[in-house]
Parts: sequence; structure tokens; C-alpha cells
Amino acid sequence: MVIFITGICHNDCFYCPISEDRKGRDVVFANEREVKSMEDAIDEANAMSAEGIAITGGEPLLKLDRVIEFLKTFKDLHSHLYTSIPASYKVLSRLKHLDEVRFHPPELKNVKAYEEPIRVAKRMGMDVGFEIPSIAVSEEIVEIANKHDVFLNLNELEFSSTNYENLVKRGFKPNDHYGCSNCDEIVRVYAERVKKFHYCSARFKDRAQLRRRLIRMAKNLPDFYIVTREGTVICGYVEGDVERIKRYLDSKGLKANVDYVVVEGGIETSVEFVERHLDELKRLGTNVFIIERYPTFKRIVVEVNPL
Repeated sequence: MVIFITGICHNDCFYCPISEDRKGRDVVFANEREVKSMEDAIDEANAMSAEGIAITGGEPLLKLDRVIEFLKTFKDLHSHLYTSIPASYKVLSRLKHLDEVRFHPPELKNVKAYEEPIRVAKRMGMDVGFEIPSIAVSEEIVEIANKHDVFLNLNELEFSSTNYENLVKRGFKPNDHYGCSNCDEIVRVYAERVKKFHYCSARFKDRAQLRRRLIRMAKNLPDFYIVTREGTVICGYVEGDVERIKRYLDSKGLKANVDYVVVEGGIETSVEFVERHLDELKRLGTNVFIIERYPTFKRIVVEVNPL
């Protein structure tokens, strides 16, 4: 589960891909769900059967107490944190439940400042390393990663609506997965020179990481949902007077949260049921659809077929 601690950051990196609704705003999200209370984050973790948490931002350590609260709440899950701050011993020692820290030197500058925090984090028993986008080869990152036997996670440079112009101005070119089509040489150099090297492409994030999370969430929904290979779900959707629809479904022996789910504006149930009882449902003054949507909190609909 990705915990977005805050959109506030003291840097202004030209490649930052954070969306406009988060960037510079002190908001908290667990995956796509805005977090107003810790219960929201717990609900999201349960919805996806989370086995770990990734703490990010903005700059999460600008809200250190908030980070600590989340680490305590999810102390039984594996945790890693991304930060651009070369955190001191005092700060790192407060992160008692943190398993892994990933340092990100903004625009790959001032890399030497992270050498002592790396030493400290290793002494504390944390897994530690760098995590950066594929914008350039940093000799200092290569040297420090090998010297201290820490990992380098290299992410394919990602294009977004907030960084597109900045990236194009600097000669970066997008591919069909919003990644970088001319960063291969950067990837090759790091792969050849860093002992503990990991690379994550934009395609992998989209096709594998996101898909896996969606499927985990989909499988936690009631059995009447049809789960696709991409992790979306297909169901019947009855739009109208919710109480009236509920009474009708109850009269047919359907059980709430097992055979149907109440959502904003209507009720979701099986495709088989809405097709079989279409005429009766329409006599109730409803609109009936078969929909395909994401199993996430925002319930984004990707296809609608009216019946």
C-alpha cells in the first residue's frame, strides 16, 4: 500500500511527476483513497490485503510525527520510506518500525551528504540505498552504493501532466507507456557498474505492480463480481431509488454485502441477476447497466453498457 504522507516538499525537481491535486498540498492518501483518519488507511490496507507499506510524498520527513504514527499503526507490515532529506541520527532513531529507507538526492546533487545517513541506517539494521529516476549517470552514486554495499533502485523517468514540458525542454522523449524512450544508455551504465542494481520500467509499474494490486483488491470483493485479467471487475449496476431497489432484492432472497452492494446512486449486483430480472427492475423505475470498473476506493468506471 502506498502511503502518500504529504504533497509538501522543500525541493522543486524538474522531473517531479506528482499530480496537481497533490503537489504542494498537505494531503494524505492511501493508494487512491484520501485519508481523513487512520481508519481510512486501515480500511484500504484491508481492502487490498496489504503485506507492506511504501511511505512517500512530497517529502514525508517534513511530517515526521505523521510518518511515525503510520509506522506504529502498520508495524506488523514491511515498511520502506522514500526521502530526499539526508536524515540525521536523531531522525532515523525515531523511525523504530521502519525496515528500509531509500534516499533520493534531488536532481542527483549533493550526493555526498547521504553517505553518513547511509552508514547510520545500516548500523540500525535498516535496508538502505538510493532510489532515483533515469535522468543522468551520477558517478558519486555509483561510488557510494558500491563502497557501502547498498542498493540502487533506478526508475524509468516518467512523464506526467505536471512535468511533461520540463522533460521535453531537456531533451527527454516519451514512449507509449509515459516512460522515457531515450534513457537506455543511462540504465545500461548503472546496470554494468552498480553491484546491487534494480531497474523498474514504467511498463512494469503499470502492467505488473498496479495490476497485481488491483487483482488483490478485486478478490476481496463479494463473489458476484467478475474479475478480469487486468484486475478490473464487471457487475450489474441498478441506478435509482436505493431503498426501493433494496426491498426488491431482499424479496428475491439476496443478501446485502454478499449478493449486492449499495453504492452512490444505486446498487451493484451480479450480471446474471440484472439480465434475468431486467423487466422487473425497469418497472421499479430504475436504469440498468453492465459496468466494468476498477476495484479501488474511487470506483473509476471504464465501460458502461445500458440494458
